[in-house]
Amino acid sequence: MTRSPILAALLLLLLVAACKEPAPDEGLALSPRAAKGKALFSTLCAACHAPAAKLVGPPLSEMAALYATDPEGIVRWAVTPGRKRTDVPPMPSFRGVRESDLADVAQYIIEVGTAAGKQRP
Repeated sequence: MTRSPILAALLLLLLVAACKEPAPDEGLALSPRAAKGKALFSTLCAACHAPAAKLVGPPLSEMAALYATDPEGIVRWAVTPGRKRTDVPPMPSFRGVRESDLADVAQYIIEVGTAAGKQRP
């Protein structure tokens, strides 16, 4: 019995789709500013930050709780980060990114993080 390469490729695609985690903002109505920040967050931040789980950096739920009324604080931290945790590498500076773009990312973090915080038991 021979196996079809097309069938194998289709099965692989189905397996990948079944294992894919939902987007952190799936089902969440984002503000226009947060929607603009989503793509930049995906490319610059998502490797180290998840909605409710600690990766290298803190989860978005923790960040949203800290900065809910001060999104500019996220921007300040992104431009000139310090080091709060000695068990992980320090966050790189995003000084080269426009502050208006970082403000969009900050709004995304607050909206997705707030939603993730509400979903936790």
